[in-house]
Amino acid sequence: MTILLIVISCGKDKKQEVDNADLNSTDSHSEVEFSDKNIQQVYAMYLEIKAGLVNSDIEVVRSTSKKLEETLEDTEEYKQLKATSKLISLTKDLQKQRDFFVTITDEIDNIVSNANIISGEVYKQYCPMAFDGSGGYWLSDSEEIRNPYFGNKMLKCGNVKETIK
Repeated sequence: MTILLIVISCGKDKKQEVDNADLNSTDSHSEVEFSDKNIQQVYAMYLEIKAGLVNSDIEVVRSTSKKLEETLEDTEEYKQLKATSKLISLTKDLQKQRDFFVTITDEIDNIVSNANIISGEVYKQYCPMAFDGSGGYWLSDSEEIRNPYFGNKMLKCGNVKETIK
């Protein structure tokens, strides 16, 4: 009887560890370095938001989006990104956060594509199943797919469409 309790108890611990696993974790990633340190910081926060969405962690997405909003300057260039970051930080609905993430991705993609990358690569990825089949893009520091639009439901759905160097 004692052995049975130990086995059941250990099984629960293992499941708990799997439930707490970082779904955004990959075997490799590209350490991207931008010449502009502000862009470096903005891209790092974008990756944190993406990781939060992959892990379906509403609070990480909210807090990081708030930090992003506060970091961005009040310029015309960042107006849309700042406004969308604020919207994400205010919502407690995961699907709405994912919807807003499309705009964040478009804005960050524009910034990254026009930035001077000293080293590393940014992977532009795409899932054709996102948003009822209309598809969705995101940026990643790994070639391995970790889908922010579906999280654990379709974690590896997608492919690399472009490599930004």
